[in-house]
Amino acid sequence: MQIDRTGRETVYWDLTEAPATGGLEVTFDPDTWHPLTRDGDTVSLLVAGPEATDNPTGTVVLGLGRHFALIRSTIDPEVLVRQAGPIDVNTYQPPPTP
Repeated sequence: MQIDRTGRETVYWDLTEAPATGGLEVTFDPDTWHPLTRDGDTVSLLVAGPEATDNPTGTVVLGLGRHFALIRSTIDPEVLVRQAGPIDVNTYQPPPTP
């Protein structure tokens, strides 16, 4: 998935193998975990580029570059549920309009 530096997008992951009960959370770095919204076997998270403005509460702002998500259960946080695909925050900046 690719997100513009000024944009936001909801990311969805299919987690049919996740524990049926309890919460799930995601990290893009080893220190900060974010709660995921769960709907059946699908979880989601609103992510934004570093230049997005007026982000709703709960939005995860990512810096420029490639980010890899790790998802775990809140009931047993030592058990990784899955590694999720990369999210690329666009580093391309179009030339200024004349």
